[in-house]
Amino acid sequence: MKYQKLIFSIFVYLISSVIGFSNIAWSDSQIEIDDKQKQIILKGKISNALGEYDSHLKGAVEFMMCGPAGKEYESILVVDATAKEIHRAMTMLDVKPGNPVDLDIETDELIPAKGPTVIISVEWEEDDKIKKVRAEDLLHNVKTNKPMKHVAWIYTGSRMMLDLDIEDEDVYIPHAFNTNDIVSLSVSDPSTLFVNPLPESSEENLYKKNDKILPALGTPVKITIEVNQEMQLYVLISGKVQGVGFRHFTRVNATKLGIKGYAKNLSNGKVEVVAEGKKEQLYALIKQLRIGPTPSKVDNVKIEERDFTGKFDSFGIRF
Repeated sequence: MKYQKLIFSIFVYLISSVIGFSNIAWSDSQIEIDDKQKQIILKGKISNALGEYDSHLKGAVEFMMCGPAGKEYESILVVDATAKEIHRAMTMLDVKPGNPVDLDIETDELIPAKGPTVIISVEWEEDDKIKKVRAEDLLHNVKTNKPMKHVAWIYTGSRMMLDLDIEDEDVYIPHAFNTNDIVSLSVSDPSTLFVNPLPESSEENLYKKNDKILPALGTPVKITIEVNQEMQLYVLISGKVQGVGFRHFTRVNATKLGIKGYAKNLSNGKVEVVAEGKKEQLYALIKQLRIGPTPSKVDNVKIEERDFTGKFDSFGIRF
């Protein structure tokens, strides 16, 4: 009998282990991959080198993130993983890179950067609590005098160049493998794995560190790179949300963001919203729903993430 109990205990332990680690596809000391959530988790720190060249950079930064031996003096974050390791992790998540900005030789016009997009967040310990922000919050836009706008960063994969470390002259590798500069703040930078999609980012010296939020230099951080995948949000909004144009307000904002689904008044006084699209756009809609139209008063927004269905052709109002 006692052997049966022992075997059962071992079985339960093994099942628990499988459940606990089933989301992790691969990990080592520098990088972890969550296949289910489509995330890459990195270890790093706030760059110790920020401000080293302020005499001529005047506080401006060019990169959100670099790896070992990258341009740390112009980067907010320094991660332990290399650009090559991050590139491999994106491949393991079955995400193919797009293309960096390029020049059309025939027309002499720039071809914009394109590719799949990701959401980057940063967390650290502060006053015995975990603080988590979007990476953009760590930057200050000198023109708007506000934190950088939240964006979905473009995964271009970096321009290709000859691998100078091997004799074969026909082998090309991403430029970022050599520089370890990983996330650029400029959409015009072809050398990094990820770039800022905002057209305004092509301007020089647009961003500085946001001293209101940025923790002390050298602070250990965890960085999450999440694929901006399609999903569905089921949302319930409560408060003064009926008879105030809330459904119309939702449809206008959802349409602007390219989101499909519907808004519906429920008999209990709440508004039901089913929305499908890219995660970044969906949560931009949620931000608007928390505000609502002028006559409304939103008390609570309950959100449930669901699988993408693709069954909606537009965003409508249901009765």
